[in-house]
Amino acid sequence: MKKLPFNLARARQVDGRAFALRAGLLALLALLLAALAVTNLVARRDQARLERAAAGPGRQKFAKMDKNASRLRQEIAAWKKALGPELAAANALIARKSFSFIARLDFLEQASNPGIRVRHIDLANDNADRISMSIAARSLKDLFALYKQLAPYELAITRETQTQDEYLVNLSFKVLDEKL
Repeated sequence: MKKLPFNLARARQVDGRAFALRAGLLALLALLLAALAVTNLVARRDQARLERAAAGPGRQKFAKMDKNASRLRQEIAAWKKALGPELAAANALIARKSFSFIARLDFLEQASNPGIRVRHIDLANDNADRISMSIAARSLKDLFALYKQLAPYELAITRETQTQDEYLVNLSFKVLDEKL
């Protein structure tokens, strides 16, 4: 193995050509990176300018739609003000017509299960009247499931008898909300 002599006390001698070559390469790389950064910034600025130019018609269209919407809101308010009594009368007619036997029968169908058979039903032509019915249930489990469904509606059981194979019940309840 060959020893390399290093004398730290001796003055360093710098090779001028090698130093100039390295310094020139570093300066050239710095200029190249600066040019690349400037090119990138110019490209981003152009892209932002194009995006703003493309968004201009969209902004105009949005402003036009907003203006049109506010105009329509004003027209609706004017119509409501002009037709207030007529609208109130129409809404009263709609509320009066909202009572429906179909809604009550649909509620009964949803509340009962396949083990329940309706033998008789009395529906009054009034929103707040009670529904009376006679039913036959094959099992006590089906009957209690129906009771559980109808309990929130002021359920009143008037008669409950048991035959050999089924339970016969007369009951009534009150459905206040027709939009079940």
